[in-house]
Amino acid sequence: MKPRLHNIDAIPEGKTVGDILPAFANVKNMVHVGEPNSDCASCRKPFTVVRKPRKAILLYPYDTQIPCAFSYRVCGACLAIYQRGGLHRDSFLAAVEAYHNGDSLEAMQ
Repeated sequence: MKPRLHNIDAIPEGKTVGDILPAFANVKNMVHVGEPNSDCASCRKPFTVVRKPRKAILLYPYDTQIPCAFSYRVCGACLAIYQRGGLHRDSFLAAVEAYHNGDSLEAMQ
């Protein structure tokens, strides 16, 4: 198995988060609490009229007892990086994980 730059696992094709994490088994709706991030969770550039949020990535903690997920918006350029796959996707996910953990961009480099 090749080494990864992040600790984020994808939900397998044909499965739901409820199939993998028991806390989410009977969840039918989502309630958003708090403000969405004002900068891209991957490149950290602020959203503007030109750089708009294009997608959100949801992170579900493995060890949760309550159904709580984290949603982070990303810009179109970073979404394109994710869609390329391979090491590009790994670097995108590593950046989002660092954002989630509160690490600065300088700490990542």
